[in-house]
Order: sequence, then structure tokens, then C-alpha cells
Amino acid sequence: MFSVMAVLVVLLVLIGSVCGIIALVQLSGLRQQLAMLAVQLQRLQPASQHKATQITQAVLTSDPKTPDPKIPSSDISEEASANKPVFAAASAETSAMEFIAPLNVNLSATANIDMAGSQAQPAGTNWLGWLERQLIDRGMVWLGGVALAFGGVFLVRHSLDAGWFSPVLRIGSGVVMGLILLAASEWLHRKRLFSQALDNYIPAALASAGFITLYAALLMAYQFYQLLPAGLTFGLLAVVAVSASWFSLRQGPILAVIGIVGAYAVPLLVNTGSNNLVALLLYIGAVTTSSVLVEQRVRRAWLWYLPMAAHCLWLLVAISSSKVSQVWLLWLALIVSMALLVWLPRIGWRGRRMQWASVPIATWWPPLREHGLGLVILLLSLFCLWQFNNLTSYLAVTGLIVLLYLMAATDGRSELWLWLAGAVALCWLVLNPIDSAESLQWLSGPLLQIQLLLALMCMPLLMRFWLVSRFHWSAALAVLPVLLLGLSYNLADNTIQQQLQSGWMLYAALLVIMQALLARALTSSGRLPALAFIHSAGANFALTFCFTLYLQAAALTVAIAAQLVLMSLLSFKAKLPLPTWLVKGLVAIVLLRLTLAPLLGSYEGITMLGLHWSLLVYPITLGCLAAGWWLWRGSALQAVLEGACLHVLAVFITVQTQYWLNAEQLNFSQLNFTTMAVHSFNWLLLAVVYQWRSYRAAGLQRLYRLACGALLLLAGLFQLQLNTSLNPFFSQQPLGSLPVFNVMLLLWGLPALLCMLLARLGGAQQRANIYRPAGYYLATALLLLYLLGSVRHFWQGQSINLSLATSNAEHYSYSVIFLLLALLTVVIAELKQWPLLRKAGFALLLLVVCKVFIFDLNELSGLLRAASFIGLGLSLVLLSALFQRLQQRTKGNPPPAKEQTTDPGLVS
Repeated sequence: MFSVMAVLVVLLVLIGSVCGIIALVQLSGLRQQLAMLAVQLQRLQPASQHKATQITQAVLTSDPKTPDPKIPSSDISEEASANKPVFAAASAETSAMEFIAPLNVNLSATANIDMAGSQAQPAGTNWLGWLERQLIDRGMVWLGGVALAFGGVFLVRHSLDAGWFSPVLRIGSGVVMGLILLAASEWLHRKRLFSQALDNYIPAALASAGFITLYAALLMAYQFYQLLPAGLTFGLLAVVAVSASWFSLRQGPILAVIGIVGAYAVPLLVNTGSNNLVALLLYIGAVTTSSVLVEQRVRRAWLWYLPMAAHCLWLLVAISSSKVSQVWLLWLALIVSMALLVWLPRIGWRGRRMQWASVPIATWWPPLREHGLGLVILLLSLFCLWQFNNLTSYLAVTGLIVLLYLMAATDGRSELWLWLAGAVALCWLVLNPIDSAESLQWLSGPLLQIQLLLALMCMPLLMRFWLVSRFHWSAALAVLPVLLLGLSYNLADNTIQQQLQSGWMLYAALLVIMQALLARALTSSGRLPALAFIHSAGANFALTFCFTLYLQAAALTVAIAAQLVLMSLLSFKAKLPLPTWLVKGLVAIVLLRLTLAPLLGSYEGITMLGLHWSLLVYPITLGCLAAGWWLWRGSALQAVLEGACLHVLAVFITVQTQYWLNAEQLNFSQLNFTTMAVHSFNWLLLAVVYQWRSYRAAGLQRLYRLACGALLLLAGLFQLQLNTSLNPFFSQQPLGSLPVFNVMLLLWGLPALLCMLLARLGGAQQRANIYRPAGYYLATALLLLYLLGSVRHFWQGQSINLSLATSNAEHYSYSVIFLLLALLTVVIAELKQWPLLRKAGFALLLLVVCKVFIFDLNELSGLLRAASFIGLGLSLVLLSALFQRLQQRTKGNPPPAKEQTTDPGLVS
């Protein structure tokens, strides 16, 4: 009973869908006829209105009741009798117009409503009507198509469960139903029984249902009944998918989605078990080719991205699941994909769109869709190289580099492939370093492969004579070979580097000679000075590499800094602008190496001229940057080089502090109390310098303040540890024997002054300062610690631990020092008119008085106690008199308005 009900439900759905489509066909036909009638009436309406106007004017101008005296009465009567047909004709025309106008308005409204379903935009006040029309015109069509597709699938499925027919009849009925739906869609598309708004929807919905039914029937025949072999099912599904794609050329792009998704899903749905990689790649290539051809006809962007994404995913699956013996197939598929999908669309299938002229770099952005696809294929190539790193992959990499050269040469906008070719070569070099003595065979093995890659990196020399105006080829010739030599040298071990040194220096010298000859030829001819500058810079780059090979590794930073100066001199001599990004890049490399070298310890133990490397590298590099700052004075790069000089100075001070306070070793993991105190002071001093420079730097203001914040963070972390676990009041720390000039001066005294200076920066210029008034509070705390520590150090010696006994003289010293400090604070506050500071001074004075009365005088007796009380009283009276005198003086001579608020942080 349940099976019968299910069959009835399926049949009702199918019949209802068909009836709905038939009704929609009839309604669309009627609407089309009404629209045509409305158009015809609109054409006839102007002529009818013009004729009626002429008749009306004729009637109004002729008045039968006022005859002309010059005309006899007999004539008037004859004219009146003659005018009767005119009135009759006018009334007939008027009645006809009264009948036609409403019909015309109604038909025009009907036509407008019909066209609004597909063309007109929804009005803000009638969006519900627009939505209703969309559901009527399109929603019912697609619901009917979906119902037909599900009906076909359910019919085949239910026939499978109920056992009505044999398996052959079940699959045959599904195939027949799919073919009928396809035939009906094609018939409707050719007959064009619908209005223009529905032309591409009803046939496309029927065709979609037909293709989905065919998919389901073939898959059931293969998976459930095993009626078809895997190879035949694979082929039939591919034919269905490709047919759906080509149907989209006639009936809309939605069929292309069904075809593309179905075609790329066939290898997942049908497993032939043969593991034939050649067949898989050929099939994927055929489907991609078909999809590209369809996209060129349809001109829909998403019809290009969808097959390209599926193509790349299948390549990724193939690379992940292939064996070593199949690596040549993978590389062939990658190179062919790069050529057919990236290169040929740019130059044309016959090469008619090749662009040999130079293109500005500004036109490279935004990149084209072919550029994105090419980048994805390059990433897949690097993944394949990482998976299968053998001789076949090396040969494929060389072929890929040659292809990238051709792509860059034939399309001026795609010269980025030239630099990516060098990146591919460098990636191969990273995966194949010279790591053993057996590899040091100049005519075989990895060393020979590196030499061949070096020759390949010099191929832009040939293009340089052919494409003279394309400067990127000359720049690649100047940069890529030196990078290849430098990277291969740095990746090798120390023992292998010594054996490579002579050969690599020979190659670098040949590069210097080649670049120098090219630059001289261009300079002597007087043409293309920019190209001559590029070759001169390339010669300097290769010469710098020669010096680096000869010198120690620490000298590489000096060589790069010297390269900056030489390139600047060449630029000014040739009167050519040097790219700012190049200068900034060199400066960034120099700063990165100088900052990381002492932290990583890679240069530890290296000496230059008998001295530690840091004693020479940092000053020489600082001199090169200062020379660059002087050369680029008056330009935007001057601020960049000035900031670089400050950074090198900061690192140099830090490095030398650690070197001399840590037994002449740059080991930052060994930090003690003294080194941390000195580092904290140095970083705080440099932070003040960066903050001060930020107020005078326009473009680099944020960078300076960021550096200031980083230094303050480091200094704060060190101060936190120095004042907690390493605090000399609670632990035994070496402070020195001098009373004032000891470690506490660097720990608390000078940092207090720096904090006060940091808070005062920008006050004269009325600039915002985020460190005010917190800097004043921190300076006060550090100053109190320094005074307390200095007094205790004077009486206790090198140790100021609070566990030691405190004498009366030390107590009296605290009182005298803080009394003088309170007096000085009050006087300065009165002179500067800083009420908040005056309140702080009186608060400190009150604390001192309380201490004297409670602690100090309690230890005295007799005449000493009386004398002490008298002295304290006289001191307070004199202080009060002095305060009143200062107050009267400030009232009598008020300071100027600008000086009354000298520091807003100290005004209440």
C-alpha cells in the first residue's frame, strides 16, 4: 500500500509540474500577443490624435450661429448642411479615441508588467509586487524543473525498491525520461513559445532536469546493478557532462555549471581501478579545454574560475597520489597547463597579440586572472618539486624556467614571470644544497646542476640585445646570478665553502667584467643612461659579492652598506633617479643583520684586524649610513637614513655594553645586575632620543614612536626585575665603593632625569605627549630610591641591604636630605607657579617633620633634645617666612602669560 501511495505522489508531482509548465506557456503566449497589440496601437495613436486635432480645430473655427455678413444666407445654409458630416465624423473619431485610449493604457500596463519580470528594476514602493512577479516568472519554472529532476530520480529509486521492472527497464526508463526532457527543452527553445523574459529559463530548467536524470541513471547502472563496465560508464558520464556544457551555449549558463561540476566529478564517482594517470590527466585536460571554449562563447567570468579551480585541485590530487615513476607525467601536465591556460590566452592562439614593447610597472596592478592561475600552477610545481626531488624534476624545472622566460618576453605586462623564474631556481637550490664532499664534482652532480642554472640565469643577456627597452631583463641579469651564487655558498658547510670560494669568485669576477663592459658601451654611446646605470649597479653588486667571499662573513654587512653608498654616487653621477624602494631594501637588510647578529651569535669568535668584529663592523656601517644621509640630504630618503643611523647607534651601544661587561663575550643569555642596569639606562636614553626625534620627523613619526615604545618596554622589563628580585635593598648586589658615582646612578639617578625629560618633551611646542604626567611620577619614585640608596650607601658601604643595622646618624641624614629636598621643591614650585609641585613639597615637608618628632628626637635627651627642637622650630619659621616672601614677590611681579603654564603636567 505504501509503495502504491509513493508512486501516486511521484506521478502527481510530475503531472502537476507538466501542467504548471503548460499553463505558464499559454499565459506567456497571451501576454506576448497583448504586448504586440499594445505596440501596434502605440504606433497608430499619434496619427489618430493628429487627425482628431485637425478636425476639432476646423469645427471650432467655423461658428454656424454668427454668419459672415459678406456671405449670403443661402450660402450659409448650404455650408451648414455641408458641415453635418463633419460633425458626424468628428463624433465618430472622438468615440473611437475614447474607446482606444483605455485599451491602449491597459495593454501598455500589461506589457510593462510583463517586461518588469526580467528587465525593470524593482521600485522602492512596489518591491512586493516585483518579488511576486519574480516568483511567478522564474520561481515556478525552476521549481518545476527541480520537481522533474527529483521525480526522475525518485522514480528510478522507487522502481529499484519495489521491484516493478527488471534492472534494464529501470535504467532504460530513466535514460528515456532524461532524453525526453532534453528533446522537449530543445523543441521549446527552437519554437520560442515564450516571451523574451522567459526564453532562457523554461528550456534550461527542462534540460537541467534531463541531464541530472541521465547522471542518476548511469550511476545506478554502474554502482547498483553493475550493468555497465567502469570504462564505458566513465565515457558515458563524460559525454553527458560535455553535452551539458555545450547545451549552455544555447539555453543559458546554468547548464554549464551542471556540465562542469559533473565532468570533474566523474573520476570521483566512477573508479575504474586501473590507476591510469595518463588517462586521468588527458580526461581532465579535455574537460578543461571544453570548459574554456564554452566560456569564450558565453563570456561569463565565473565559468572560467570554476573549471580552473577544479583543474588545479585535480593536479594537486594527482601530485599527492602519484609514484616516483610517474613524475614526468606530472611535470608535463604542469608545464602544458601553464602554456595553454596562462600563456596562450595572453598572446592569442596564433600569437597575434604578442606585446614586445615595455609596459610601466603601474599597469601590472591589478593582476589579470591568468596571472593568478599561473601563480597557483607555480605553487603546485614547487609542491611537486618538494615531493619528487630528483633528476627528472631538475630537468622539468629548467624547462619551466625557459617557459617563464618566453611568457615574460612575449607579453610586456607579464614580465613578473621573469623574476618568478629566478625564484623557482632559488627554491630548487634550497632543496638541493651542496652538503657533502662527494657533491664537489665540477662536471657532475649538484655542482654541475648549479652551474647550468647559473648559465640559465644569464639567458636575459640574449634578450637584453633583442629587447633593449625592456629594463627588467637587464635588472634580472644584474641580480639573479649573484643571488644564485650567494645562496648556494651560504647553504654549504664551512669546509665546502672553502673549496667553493675560488670557483665562485671566478664566476663573480666574470659577472663584474660583463656588467662593466655593458655599462661602458652604453655610457660611451650616450643612449639609454638608465640601462647603463643598471649595469653599473650590477657590476658593483657582483664586486661586493667577491669581497664578501674573500672577507669574513661579518663583512657582508659592511659590503652591503658600501654598496648603498656606491649606488648613490652612481645615481648622482649619471643623473638618474635611484628607486627609493631599492635604497630602503638595502637599509632594511643592513639593519636586520646588525640587529640579529649579536642575538644569534653567528659571528661569535670572528676577529677583524685583531679586534672583535663588532668594534669595526658597527662604526664602518654607521659611517656608510651617515655618508648616505649626507648624499641624500634634502630628499625623503634623508629621514630614512637618519633613523637607520640612530638604530645602528642604539644597537652598537647595547652590543658594546654587553661585550665589555660580560668578559668580552656577546652572550645575551648571561645577564647580571650590572649589565641589566646599564642596558636599562641605555635603552631609556635611546627612547628619549627617539621620542625627541619623532617631534621633528614628518613621515617617520609613527616609526620613531614605535621604536621608543619598544625600548621603553625593554627598559621597563629590566627595571621590574632590578627592583624586585635583584633589588639591592633586599639582596646582595655589587654597587661600587664611590658614594655618589656608583651603579645606583645608572639604576635610579640618571633614569629619573630621563623620565622627567621624556615627560617634558613636546611641552614647548604644545605637542601631545602620552608619557605625561606618568613620567613625572616615575621620575619622583626613582629619585627617592636614589636618595635613599645613596644615604644608606654612604653609611653602610657597598651593601645597602635593609637587614643591616641603621645608626642614628643615618636617620638624621635622611631627615636633613629630605628636608632640603622639600625646601628646594617648594621654592621651585613658587618660582615657576606650579601648584601641584608646591603641594608635593609641603607633603614631603610634613613627612620629614613627623619623622623628626617621632623617630629622631626620641633618641635624644637633655640639652641635645632642647637644641634640636629649637633648631627645628627656627628652621620651620625661617621656611615659612621665605615662603611668604616668595609669595608676595610673585603677587607683586606676576610672570608673563606664557610662563604661567610652563609645564601643564605640574599645574593643578
